[in-house]
Parts: sequence; structure tokens; C-alpha cells
Amino acid sequence: MSVDDRLVKSGVLIGTKVQDPSGHKLGVIREVFIDRDAGIGRFVAVEPAGLFAQGGKYRPLPWRLLTYDDKHEAYVVDLTKDRFKTAPAYDRDQLNSATYGWPGQVERYFE
Repeated sequence: MSVDDRLVKSGVLIGTKVQDPSGHKLGVIREVFIDRDAGIGRFVAVEPAGLFAQGGKYRPLPWRLLTYDDKHEAYVVDLTKDRFKTAPAYDRDQLNSATYGWPGQVERYFE
């Protein structure tokens, strides 16, 4: 696979499914956070699916946890539903606040 085959436009990422290793849908990507100096994806904000949804709350996942599954056209994250449900969750205002400190909170949770 060439580098060109692995490139993806940011608009295509929005709405992409995120699932556990068993194929159960955890949610969909709603935001992508890029480190502007390094030029790499750092986090995706996942809107939980179905019963996990918490009225406008998103669960940021470190990009390093995601692996793309071509067969299912989804990102797979090695988390149980329970671990995902208890991951830090934030509303849009919190995610947009540079002073809220959510990136550090999320990294500590997934250490």
C-alpha cells in the first residue's frame, strides 16, 4: 500500500464509524483534532451510538488507539463498551475551550 492509498480527506473522516474489536458500533467521528505544529492527528471526538449517547457529549479518543478496518469501513478501537462508556465525555463548548484541559484528561485516562 502506498502513502497515497492511506491519505484521507478530513471531510471523509466525519461520520466514519468507530467500533470495538467484535464489530459493535461505539459511535461515529464528529471532530478531528490535528496537532498544527506536527501535522498529525491527535484526537477524534466520537459521538456515542444509541444507548451510549449522553445528550450532546462526545468522547475524545487518542488517534493512536484507532486502526482502520477496510472490510468494515470503520475505525476499530481496542476498548470494551464499558470502558468506552466511562471514558471522559465533553460538550462542544468544553472541546472548543483551550483552557479546559481535556486533552490531558483524555491522555491520562488512556495511559
